[in-house]
Amino acid sequence: MKQPFCTPAQALRRVLDAAAALPVPATERVPLDDACGRIAARDLCARMDQPPFDRSPLDGYALHSADTAGAGEETPVTLPVVMKLYAGDAPAAVLPAGCAARIMTGAPLPPGADCVLMQELTDGGEEQVRIYAQLQPNANVVFRGEDIAAGAPIAAAGTVLTPAHIGVLAGQGIPDAEVFRPLTVGVLATGSELLEAGEAWAPGKIYDANGIQNAARLRQLGFAVERTHCSDDPEEIAARMQELLTRCDAVITSGGVSVGQKDYLPTVLEMLHAEPVFAGVAQKPGSPMIAAQVGEKLVFCLSGNPFAAAATLEQYAVPALLRAAGRREEDCIPVHTRGRLTTGFSKPSKGTRFLRARALGGLVEIPGEGNAEAHSSGSLSAMMGCNCLVELPAGSGPVAPGEEVEVLNFVQ
Repeated sequence: MKQPFCTPAQALRRVLDAAAALPVPATERVPLDDACGRIAARDLCARMDQPPFDRSPLDGYALHSADTAGAGEETPVTLPVVMKLYAGDAPAAVLPAGCAARIMTGAPLPPGADCVLMQELTDGGEEQVRIYAQLQPNANVVFRGEDIAAGAPIAAAGTVLTPAHIGVLAGQGIPDAEVFRPLTVGVLATGSELLEAGEAWAPGKIYDANGIQNAARLRQLGFAVERTHCSDDPEEIAARMQELLTRCDAVITSGGVSVGQKDYLPTVLEMLHAEPVFAGVAQKPGSPMIAAQVGEKLVFCLSGNPFAAAATLEQYAVPALLRAAGRREEDCIPVHTRGRLTTGFSKPSKGTRFLRARALGGLVEIPGEGNAEAHSSGSLSAMMGCNCLVELPAGSGPVAPGEEVEVLNFVQ
């Protein structure tokens, strides 16, 4: 598994390329009520104009614009009201010249009408109406197909369907959508020191936080998850990973990737005849991370340090898994922005360093009020409330409030 550490950009490119080369996930058709957050498996296009007819955007009167010539507060024009139209009605006749149609919001314009006057500029008459304003043709008309025309794209294949997509599809009378089936990810925490939450604590033991935190993040993104943990024994790790790989589309491990005497994941990957995607990233935290491929399935081996695991999960595993799940590549990659610090960080960075942070409205808060100890890889609580990583380039000194920094926003 040994190869030179790659840069963060190289690591991301390699896992995205590996994910894109995997077989396309199976698809299923689901009702629109269940489609939000799912990934479109094919291009979705409008099958009809929306709105399907010229309609009124307000309560008022449909008119021939020529009949409003000269109308004003001091020179009202009086017209007979010959029909009334509500939303859902279909006009039964052409509006004759010199006549008005009482019309409500959403109702179709009758043939012949070319404008709508809001009722506030009339006397509100039911049998005849006095109008106090002159209109141009097409005033206050929502035209057929103005929102979306038949054949226009709604969502490209690989798009995560949002409530807005669902609303547009429903407006087309489309009852369901073809989407990719969710991938199942196996999450394996390794370490003889680990206990499951709820077990009685014993000296020297700790409760598994990495596994359940990684699983929670994956479920948040729409993946199905099978989670377990095991000891540091390489035979047991290999057996558990093999079991997961028979049932899951990918596996994420935590722990055992560094150079300690019980860091067996590189050995386990060799036992499984894994092909390396990369082994090690030139960054802090998470430099020992390994990405590999076993057959047609990806394996991500993350550090056992909680923040290192969380950071590299966001930077590399999440983008690759989303790509493998069928998302468009541009929607899988953490968005880079710039932000101005409200708090600082007191240590220099010999190599590329990533800090957990909270970004809002162009401002970025680093937890811990500049205390570097709050950013140790073993610190778990400082991650709460964070929605991004701050990237400090190699060779950077301490950073202070007011400085601009590069921000990697977590994928949503």
